[in-house]
Amino acid sequence: MDNTNYIALSRQMALWKQMDVVSGNMANMNTAGYKGGEAIFTTYLAETKNGSDRMIGNPLSFTQDFGVYKNFVEGMINTTGNSLDAAIKGDAFFAVETPNGEMYTRKGQFTLNENGAITTAEGNFLLSENGTPFFIAPGETEIHITESGEVLTENGSLGRIKIASFEDNQKLQKVADTLFANTDGNAMELNNGNYRVIHKAIEKSNVDPISEMTKMIKIQRSYEYVQQMIDEEHERLSNTIEAYSQLA
Repeated sequence: MDNTNYIALSRQMALWKQMDVVSGNMANMNTAGYKGGEAIFTTYLAETKNGSDRMIGNPLSFTQDFGVYKNFVEGMINTTGNSLDAAIKGDAFFAVETPNGEMYTRKGQFTLNENGAITTAEGNFLLSENGTPFFIAPGETEIHITESGEVLTENGSLGRIKIASFEDNQKLQKVADTLFANTDGNAMELNNGNYRVIHKAIEKSNVDPISEMTKMIKIQRSYEYVQQMIDEEHERLSNTIEAYSQLA
């Protein structure tokens, strides 16, 4: 395969990655607590040398997938009236217990499981600052969550929600649409008070559908342009081979 096709294919692979990210954003634009992503790319130059290590022509510029930037801009807070809904105003996350250990989310749409435990829709336990789940006793109907994250019923306090803040949110590993895991070396602080819990409300997705649709159209056009270049290069090479074969 010649250099033109290598370069074009590197660009197509980058566009595939970008389309995956945009598609995920579009699919979750109505998911509470969802944080959109942005694919990041860079170009690198590859030297072209002959057998004696002498440069031949100009370096080749390839597209390289650099990673995904996680957009943690706060989404709009929407009042729901549901006593088990909560949103965080500020740079912090709810701590939840999953089958794979403790993780963190901005999605505050909670519910009660069959045992009266407060969980996410996926069944993950909402954790208290002591690392234990919250249980609502049978007959308790008045649930209130204070701005500091304390959970109250008509019978008193059940404890305070474990709310985590991180030194660098970009070091968080996204493991599901709204779930993040911390990574080694990323300092975590618990219940530092630099936030405010809004009861009976949820944080909406921070995805801008118009912006994402525009990106999708641009990606499709870019992909079509690169594919056209590959097809034209293939046709050029085929014509060259055919011309040489007729001279032989």
